[in-house]
Amino acid sequence: MRTRRTTRMTMAMATAVATALPLVAFHAAPAEAAGTQKYQHRAKVGAQILRVLVLDQTPGIEGGKVVDLRVGRASSMLNTRKPTPSISTSKSLGGRGLADNDLSGLLTALVAKAGPSKGTDKIPSQTLVPVPAEPLLSLGASSGEAMARWAGKRSCVPGGQDATSSMSSTTDATVLPGAIPGTGSLLALDGTASAIQSTQYLPRGDRAGLKGVATTGLADLELFGGAVGVEVSSDPKMVARATGRPGGAKIEYTPAVLEITGPDGQPVPIPTDGAPAEISFPENPLLGLTLQFPGVIKEKVTENGRMAKAKSVTLRAVLSLGGQVIADIAVAPLQTKVKVPKNGIAC
Repeated sequence: MRTRRTTRMTMAMATAVATALPLVAFHAAPAEAAGTQKYQHRAKVGAQILRVLVLDQTPGIEGGKVVDLRVGRASSMLNTRKPTPSISTSKSLGGRGLADNDLSGLLTALVAKAGPSKGTDKIPSQTLVPVPAEPLLSLGASSGEAMARWAGKRSCVPGGQDATSSMSSTTDATVLPGAIPGTGSLLALDGTASAIQSTQYLPRGDRAGLKGVATTGLADLELFGGAVGVEVSSDPKMVARATGRPGGAKIEYTPAVLEITGPDGQPVPIPTDGAPAEISFPENPLLGLTLQFPGVIKEKVTENGRMAKAKSVTLRAVLSLGGQVIADIAVAPLQTKVKVPKNGIAC
């Protein structure tokens, strides 16, 4: 049987615990937690000249990749939760080759890193010697540069200065020469093409937003030994912004202006809404080509202004032989993502 004394002690203990709970909850979080949360932010930006997928048509294997070439990529990552919060990269060649061989070692990537202490890591423009990689591709001289900057703990790089930037360029790239007998190379870039990215802080009072920019400088392209020509009049550009305030998140995309010439030498109209256009080859009726202007293929912008992200492709070319898809080419794929706290970054 419980005595009155026991009951009084139990009630007193319960009251003491209940009274102490707010104090325990208050002391459980570090005093700087609120300020830290107001500073956490991240950005991921990337631009690429080409991505080429070649599919395996071996009986019994459906859609298996035998080649995944990624030519000319500039990218960056800002992330306050990482030990190295600012990283910028320039990479001339990557992906997987025949027999699943890693191609990234053919041309060295340039990587700039900054943080967690205040500082700047800058790799000036470097020219890389041509590296033959037949039968996959050949590249002329390639070059790259990269820069990463960090302002230190709970600080922001001043507005007008890049927090990250990088560039990767290559000259006279030829992809899969002789892939299909009688058609020449699958794709060729006539001249110098480049991928470029950057990120910046957007100051407003004692708070800042983020901006990420991805673009390319394309050269004219030839498909199937020049049977189809692509003339570039202007380049694509994607800009992502986030301020942390309602309506302050935006994606701005400027599509490239291209002129396509078919096997008969006549202009080929390509729908601007992403619908495909079919091109036939009278001299090789088994060969088929589908061209698209996909533009923005994924986009998300939050109403509270905290995040904006998107992906785009300027031109997609899908090659088929006898009705079977054998290659899928993406020209100038871009991506941007920025995310900031509510009301912006407390710098």
